[in-house]
Amino acid sequence: MIDDPPPPRGSNRRPARNSKFLIILIVAAATVVALQYTPRRIFPADQTSLLWGILTGLVLGGLLFGWLRPGR
Repeated sequence: MIDDPPPPRGSNRRPARNSKFLIILIVAAATVVALQYTPRRIFPADQTSLLWGILTGLVLGGLLFGWLRPGR
């Protein structure tokens, strides 16, 4: 007969080690978005909404996947 393997002990979740890198990316994206509203803009004005989308995606993705934890 085939026995079922025993259930794993503890949590199988890997600890989030890339949260520092994600925070650096979010700060960099926020800086680029902020520069869009100054005379030193990096990208054309019509791409500002794309940059806001990237910044929002980084924050929401970080929260969704647990790389960013609110209240930490």
